[in-house]
Amino acid sequence: MSLGSGLTLQLLHQPVVLHVAIMRAYARVPVLLPVLCQVMVEQCDIAGFDDLMIDECLRLLEDNEVRVRLAVGQLMRSLAAKLGVSVLQRCQETVLASIHNHFDREGEGSRADSTFSSGCITPTLLPGNRFPAATAAAPIGGGPGSPNLLAALLQSSYQPLVPGVGQMRHGTEGWKCLETSMKVLQQLMEGTGPAVAPHITPDVQALLYRAMHHPNRFVRESAHFTAASLCEALAGPQLVDTGLELAQRLADGLSDNWSQVRYAACVATRTFLNCVGQESLDKFLPTLTGPMCLQRYYVAEGVRLYAQETWRQVMGNTGRTQVAKYIDQVVFYYISQSKANNHAVREAACAVIAELMEKVDRQAVAPHVPDLLRVLLLCFKDSSWPVRDAACTACGRCVLAYPEEAREMLDHLYALWSDHLWDNIPTVRENSAAALAKAVVAYGEEAVQHILPVVRNLLPQAYQQPAESQKYSGLENTTTFGVAARKARDNDPFVHTNQDMFSCGSLSARFSTERLVKSDGCNDYGFARAKEPWEASDGAVRMVRELAVVAPAAASEFIPQVADLARLATFQHAYNMHESIWRSLPAIATSLGVKEFKQQYLEQFLPPLFADLRCGHQLAEAEAGKCISALRDLIGPRIFAGRLDDAQRAALESDTNIMPPKGLGVQGPGQLGAAGLQHQNGLQQQGIQAGGT
Repeated sequence: MSLGSGLTLQLLHQPVVLHVAIMRAYARVPVLLPVLCQVMVEQCDIAGFDDLMIDECLRLLEDNEVRVRLAVGQLMRSLAAKLGVSVLQRCQETVLASIHNHFDREGEGSRADSTFSSGCITPTLLPGNRFPAATAAAPIGGGPGSPNLLAALLQSSYQPLVPGVGQMRHGTEGWKCLETSMKVLQQLMEGTGPAVAPHITPDVQALLYRAMHHPNRFVRESAHFTAASLCEALAGPQLVDTGLELAQRLADGLSDNWSQVRYAACVATRTFLNCVGQESLDKFLPTLTGPMCLQRYYVAEGVRLYAQETWRQVMGNTGRTQVAKYIDQVVFYYISQSKANNHAVREAACAVIAELMEKVDRQAVAPHVPDLLRVLLLCFKDSSWPVRDAACTACGRCVLAYPEEAREMLDHLYALWSDHLWDNIPTVRENSAAALAKAVVAYGEEAVQHILPVVRNLLPQAYQQPAESQKYSGLENTTTFGVAARKARDNDPFVHTNQDMFSCGSLSARFSTERLVKSDGCNDYGFARAKEPWEASDGAVRMVRELAVVAPAAASEFIPQVADLARLATFQHAYNMHESIWRSLPAIATSLGVKEFKQQYLEQFLPPLFADLRCGHQLAEAEAGKCISALRDLIGPRIFAGRLDDAQRAALESDTNIMPPKGLGVQGPGQLGAAGLQHQNGLQQQGIQAGGT
């Protein structure tokens, strides 16, 4: 940067014609061109220089090199900031013509609004300012097994497709300089400042609104950033008078499938609301409250954090009141987003629906509870496991908030929660158990009687798990799947070759059409991978832990069987199940009561617990160490040590996975564990070096 700046300053004293040549040369070195933009425009006062720079910018506006076109925008901004509105007057026609000329790809008609896919186009109000009812879309081509559907699938499978043409043409291909020309327009607006307002004609606004629905996501992103600049230029009454259509477009941008577009829409929305003023917010909040609220749970961190800060700035402490005020529009938006063709959006919709039912005024939300619960039930059957996970948790929260309203769907919820205790995904099993525990809080013994048969059925399933040991039985192991056998399996090429690939967030095969044939969107999800018996036991262990908290008497019958499962090590994933057991055991002990657990169950768990400290599975070893530390602190270090044999006591004092006891300063060396002894020795050494005793 300093070298480029020094070189540029030396060139400022050269003739103007040479400056043009330098400009063109620098344009071929895009890294140096921003230096030229800032230094030459700000410090050069040679007559005619600025006009020549504008000419060069217009000449390079559609240059083949994208970095040159981006640098042209930076230079135009610097020129507009220095010379004012005259730069806009001279360049606007050319820039707008470039946008118009490349708005559609060659060989294609106008497609801007027709192909826009955001997940939600702002609906048209019915008479009386009513929103249309949100209903599930009917399946196209008939249901599963329909001849029309199968014929359509076969036809699409054998249809020859040419890359780069028609459906095989990528959505970001063929737009040439449209995106960069839109950025140049944005830079011109920002450089000119408030003086640009008279030049933002209805035609310019209409072009910008079209671009906000453009098929190319990068153009939509640039258009939203340009909309933010437009808001700053029109701030005040002029923006309020013309802002309703812009607010609708911003709501669509906040519903876009692409995170970059959502972020740009978040920036434009915050700018828009700041520029219209606090006194005019009520005119636009019916359109923007729902989209703004949902972004606070969106999976992309940049969008989520920016939206949370915008919510605090705009709403202050009135967020719940505003949501209740515009409840019809908010609920309509949430329901539409629960059907978006982006699993991250559906996941966020589940989270905000649960928040709505928990935190917003009950009188406002109550009429919408049945519709919201039906939406969550549909999401509970989604093909994407993060959506099912979010819906599972949301249903538990909603049942706790509205137990009577949820009774109508309770049988469906019990069936889904119970089925998801045997899910392939650990977090789904975890959250299903937590949701069932909330049902126990809401319905008491009635819910317990639904849960107990499920746990009795699932908990022993691990005994049916295939050993998977025939191929590795010749290796020396202390258990069927000891360290040697696991390493042999992990390094077996057959296990990792020619296997199905799976899509992100889904256990449906990545290139399979099985889901399309099996389901029309109304049936329950289907898995490409069969459920494993040990996963049922794992889910049941998590359920026993949750049950121990809300109904300890009901959970106590399962504790001996959980201890027996902790000894099971005859299959590859046994130690994954052990992780769940050791993670759950301290909570179970606390819920049952220290005295009861110590007298009836502790000695059943000690042998497998200490055995897992040396099982060779690092995560299981770590969880076993944490469990030992927690049980020791819960029961008391001396009492706990008194229940151990010599080998276990030695492991307690030496194993690095065991944390030091609470109240380290008053414990004896024999009760610290290896980590505690290392910490104490370090403190003693520091005291000696400092002259202490």
